[in-house]
Amino acid sequence: MPIEKPDDISWRDLFDLAVFHQVDELAFFSVEKLQNKPEGEDKKLWMERHERSEVIDVLQREEAKLIMEEASKKQIGILPLKGTVFKSLYPNTLFREMGDLDFLIEPGKIDEMDSIMKYLSYSADNVGLEASHDVYKKDPYLIVENHRRLLPPTEENHWHTDDIWERLESDSANPYIKSMTWTDFYLFHLLHFEKHYSMGGSGIRYIVDHYYALKELKDKIDWDFVRDILPKMNYVEFEKMITDLAYALFEDGELTEELKESLNFIMTSGSYGTMEEYQRFEFENYKKTQGIKTKKGYFFRRMFMERERMEYIYPNLKKHGWLLPFYWIHRLIKSVFKSRDRVKSELKGFKNMK
Repeated sequence: MPIEKPDDISWRDLFDLAVFHQVDELAFFSVEKLQNKPEGEDKKLWMERHERSEVIDVLQREEAKLIMEEASKKQIGILPLKGTVFKSLYPNTLFREMGDLDFLIEPGKIDEMDSIMKYLSYSADNVGLEASHDVYKKDPYLIVENHRRLLPPTEENHWHTDDIWERLESDSANPYIKSMTWTDFYLFHLLHFEKHYSMGGSGIRYIVDHYYALKELKDKIDWDFVRDILPKMNYVEFEKMITDLAYALFEDGELTEELKESLNFIMTSGSYGTMEEYQRFEFENYKKTQGIKTKKGYFFRRMFMERERMEYIYPNLKKHGWLLPFYWIHRLIKSVFKSRDRVKSELKGFKNMK
């Protein structure tokens, strides 16, 4: 049974924190088991959010099936990613909330998937402008990201996922619906988790995911392979930290002072991290790799990114390097019109940088 809510914490604060970390459905079912439950407006707030989550859960799961079915009809290999798979590991699919649906699309088939998404009444929110993924929306609740690759070539451990299509397994009833081995799924979970943790912070939902991965997949993962490859990824300490933290929070592990520091960082960063932490990570990375040590230098590099990263956004640069200045301008103009809120957030964070 969950512990009762402390008197010095309001129901509204608890609700806001759960939403901030996208674990409000887990919190809701726990609240329902308490002796002292929210009342009045507080109860209404929890119930409205719960009813909304129920609708979104059904829509997302049904839409995922539909998208995979349509891809299969066109003989396009498609791999469901992240939350879509994690939902199957939770006791109830409602417990694992998702902001969007993520799929990895067979190489060379992304344009055909664009036609499918439009056929399914999705509007293109950010398509063909990035080399990593295309984003589609269907109001009021559905967002889909179709990925070209699992990790960009600028990521340190992209080598492990570059050949993922050679290791995917096919559904016995439908060869176009793919799945990772549970070992690859676990490793990609670590890669994705660490990326968010380092670049901007990650919420408590990632720790819950990790706990269910350990609990439900313990006999399905090749742990000898994992122990062999983690040093090559430089993830030994990270995996130990999040594993110890998961057991400390959800079983009888010890919550050491060091783990408390990590937990505090996770709790303050929320489900998607903060812009301040992302900028801190980027600034430190530029210091190490490019010798940029001033705010002005960091700002200039963010405005005019190095060619390697620009080639990832604009693959045509690999053959036509002389276009770099024009793509710099295109990226800045696109950001103003397509990502205005992010630009404002970055400028605000830049002003507050130390």
